[in-house]
Amino acid sequence: MLHTLGGLRLEGSGFSREKPLLLLAYLSLEGPRPRRFLAELFWPEAADPMNSLAVVLSKLRKLGVAYNDESRAWVDLDCDALALQDALRAGRWEEGIGLYRGPFAEGLKEALGPELEEWVLEVRERLALEVRQAHLVLAERAAAQARFAEAAPRAELAYRVAAAPPLEPEDLPKLHRLLLAGAHPLAETLEREARELGLRLSRGVAPRSTLPGLLGRVRELERLLNTPEGDWVWVKGGAGMGKSALLRELEARTGWLYLPARSGLPYATLEPLLESVQGGEEALLRRLAALGESLLVDGWEQADPESQRLLSRLRKLRPPGRVVLAGQGEPPFAVEALLELGPLSQEDLSGLPGAFEATGGLPVLVAAWLRGEPLEAALEARLWALSEEARQVYMALALLENPDLLLARGAVGLNATAMAQAVDELLAAGLIDLNGSVFGREAALRYVAERPAQEARLSLGLARQLRPQQALPLFRRARALIEEADKPQMLQAYAAWASELIRRGFPKRAAEELAEAPPHPELSLLRARALERAGMYKEALEAMRFLPETPEHLALKATLFYRLGRAEEAQEAAQKALAGGIAARAEAHNTLGLILLARGELAEASAAFRRAAALWLGLGDEGRRLGALGNLAITRARQGESAAEAFAEVLQAAQDNPQVRAQALINLGKELERKGHLQEALHSFLQAEQVALNSGNLKQLALARNNAGALQHILGQLEEARNLYHRAIAAAREAGEAYVLALALSNLAELEGDLEVWQEAIAVSENAGYLDLAQQQREQLRAFMERSS
Repeated sequence: MLHTLGGLRLEGSGFSREKPLLLLAYLSLEGPRPRRFLAELFWPEAADPMNSLAVVLSKLRKLGVAYNDESRAWVDLDCDALALQDALRAGRWEEGIGLYRGPFAEGLKEALGPELEEWVLEVRERLALEVRQAHLVLAERAAAQARFAEAAPRAELAYRVAAAPPLEPEDLPKLHRLLLAGAHPLAETLEREARELGLRLSRGVAPRSTLPGLLGRVRELERLLNTPEGDWVWVKGGAGMGKSALLRELEARTGWLYLPARSGLPYATLEPLLESVQGGEEALLRRLAALGESLLVDGWEQADPESQRLLSRLRKLRPPGRVVLAGQGEPPFAVEALLELGPLSQEDLSGLPGAFEATGGLPVLVAAWLRGEPLEAALEARLWALSEEARQVYMALALLENPDLLLARGAVGLNATAMAQAVDELLAAGLIDLNGSVFGREAALRYVAERPAQEARLSLGLARQLRPQQALPLFRRARALIEEADKPQMLQAYAAWASELIRRGFPKRAAEELAEAPPHPELSLLRARALERAGMYKEALEAMRFLPETPEHLALKATLFYRLGRAEEAQEAAQKALAGGIAARAEAHNTLGLILLARGELAEASAAFRRAAALWLGLGDEGRRLGALGNLAITRARQGESAAEAFAEVLQAAQDNPQVRAQALINLGKELERKGHLQEALHSFLQAEQVALNSGNLKQLALARNNAGALQHILGQLEEARNLYHRAIAAAREAGEAYVLALALSNLAELEGDLEVWQEAIAVSENAGYLDLAQQQREQLRAFMERSS
């Protein structure tokens, strides 16, 4: 048993090292994780994080508690924090409370990296809050049966849970009511705390009523209805303040387009408006600006970061139409108006005597109060008032990113009549709208998560009906119930999800997703392709280790061999791949062209790149065709053509493909540098940096910064060079791009004359498998030392 509550201890082992025990706790709570991810999380400052992880895993394997393969690590042991979490989420409140012996990982002395420390604090606070909630549930049950002498001490235990954060203002009335009913002295303490927060806790009992429309929001609605053309308005308010209700009312009055925030794939929030998300960020931005729609974007913090970035850039263009955004914090950019939704005032609730005192004016609590529900259990109470069929439909709808009543019906297994009755119940309770959208979906998902058996069953029923890309999140929730017949569809779901991530320019994320997928040759190949696109060539080759040597596989291996500096193996694999289909031949020709270019056989390289471009044109793979044209531009420049003319075609064709455009600008800069046009080269690298920054391609961002830094180093602009090297290192580290990291480290070492940093750069190259680069760095180091002696 791994003990984590009140301190870290592995029962019966005598093993006491903190970081390995914390690693066991992390894997127990989070499940299997990629080894590289764990190494960077636990040893971010180590010279060789993977080696540090390997040493620890070796010791834990000997204890029989941790396991790993080439790519992942996992554990198989009991953990008190996991047992507590499972007990509480299954409603076994007493059992869970009994397991809580103190804060999670209490008393840690070893320094942790910022990300790992943040995880520890988040788990510590989350578990404490779940224990607090368990005490409150038991207190409420006792109060409901008039056992107030038992309810009040339970409420005190909830108040004093170790490591729990201070009570939120909205929780004070709930706790106060329980303490007051049992005449507990802590009630006076809560009254003082409430007064300090500007709240007044009522000792009376509120009457009940019904909630009319947009209670208390008439002024805000009028302000939004009069928003001038072209203005952007930010509606600010915490959870439950009525932001969604206000935007929905605005939609009903005006017909403006309502876009609820969605997470998951890039551009998920804006996808219903854009319809297609192909073409890269620049093309999407132009399309969005041309629409001129008036938009209502609800839930900024939950929106995918790519949609957030696109909207932030749209703001600068000042398109026609009005845009109203709702979020909990401050606006991320300047807006014409900020509309803050605070609690309803006493005047707003003047027609409902006692409502303001009982709820503090929070709209979600006002609604629960007016319906006669306990404020802390409004959702659960409403659901338990419905039929079992209605509850099941509600949970199924909550699990869907996009509401679909037919899918929910299929998952629950109801006939048409029973489904209609369930929907009528949910509509009458105000839990869904006519389309099946669940109000307060986050709370609904937490409710579902507390019932893991039902969550898994409903998720599997929904996943079986969805298209592969949509089904993956649900298959993950249903992992415990997956049957053999489900595996082909689940594999298709992983493949579709990862392919879409690669297509949208997020190959590293695709590789991470596939690392958790069930083993299958097609997924192994797709993961290798994602790793190759992410610049992680050694890892991609490792992912292909057990795949048969078909022409298609050999074509990818040839690319990887070349990127790792193994030119002879690359040529042999590429020659064999020419016997394959169009895709294999295209990739093989491109790799052979790169090998010929490196040898200076320019005419032959040019022919190879032209063949690759033509074959990819036939396949309709525009991104890779442009990549071949970029390689052809390098060849033309080296054959004597001016660099600007050689790259004109690919730069023009890549206007809507920022990834290809950034790489073309980097290559143009290198050719200008070769010809001695240093200022023009620097301008090209800085242009590439901006394109990569806008598109979020960290690998190209790191490379552009390193190259620009090297040029400024040559030009004697040492402070600017040092700044760019540091920024290149940061981007390369974030991207997991070892090659550029090693380049930037050695460049920085040369600038500062730091031999230790130079040795680290060589170690990075060797560990990543870039042996040619490591040898080149050793020679540069020897030359530097000779010059310095």
